[in-house]
Amino acid sequence: MGARKIVNIALPLAGLAVIVFYNFCGSTCTFLKGGFFGIDLKYLGLAYTVLLLLLVLLKLDLPHLAALSLGVGMEINLVAFQVRNATYCPYCLTFAAILVFLLLFNFRRSKLPLMGLGVALGFLLCLFFFKGAATPVYADEVLFPSFGKGKVQVRLYTDYFCGPCSRMEPKIEPLLKDLVHRNVITLTFIDTPVHTLTPLYAKYFIYIFNQDRGFEQVLRSRRVLFGAAGEKIGEKERLETYLRAHDVKFRECDPRPTFAALSALISEDKIKSTPACVIINDGKKAVFSGEVEITKALELLK
Repeated sequence: MGARKIVNIALPLAGLAVIVFYNFCGSTCTFLKGGFFGIDLKYLGLAYTVLLLLLVLLKLDLPHLAALSLGVGMEINLVAFQVRNATYCPYCLTFAAILVFLLLFNFRRSKLPLMGLGVALGFLLCLFFFKGAATPVYADEVLFPSFGKGKVQVRLYTDYFCGPCSRMEPKIEPLLKDLVHRNVITLTFIDTPVHTLTPLYAKYFIYIFNQDRGFEQVLRSRRVLFGAAGEKIGEKERLETYLRAHDVKFRECDPRPTFAALSALISEDKIKSTPACVIINDGKKAVFSGEVEITKALELLK
């Protein structure tokens, strides 16, 4: 196997690894998503890299070059989307870099018109048909309970399906209790819809809060919801059964009065990933992200 073929196989495999890794949060979960015709971009990316591998293995050089050109054209628009929204996904940028390198690696001067046409077509397809979002916004389901009467405002943004969030909340719970009970802070929980199932869980958190607004009960119910997310429960009926099995009571209510307020806070604080914590003290706002950074910031409030 020649060196060129090795590179043309190895890099798409690296691209596949990047896409797979993208689906598992490492230190934060970035809210940057989109797709074409309702198909999520990550699934299209998987299909595209498999196509590149097949074209190489079948020795179809021209279709391979055309596919690379098309992909680079689309990536130009996708990177521009991140720049416009000041939200950057390291996995997306890595995948884009792989495609650009592959196109340059396979560059053939005699095929420059084909490459130019492919890049232009990819750019236009992305321009007209890509639908993306870079700021978490709820449609119908949101409530953010506040606790404590401290002068320091603490807004805690988490997602039930974010690995770092599920590890962090139980660890900082004693610290939050201390700060709230001593009225050092006013704490607001904001469930941030980074993952697709989060709105369902956020709705039931509203129902739970509507049933019992005690701080201890809220903390316990959040632990239960994180546990349900850990078991990947995605159906309404199963989630209700899980909550009842853990003696978590809930009562349905209309959450719409809080929709505008939540969307405004998410936009105002420019939340792009979870976990995140916004601390407002003496009119000065600071934003912290990641388990270690957030824990240290809360410790300083003691």
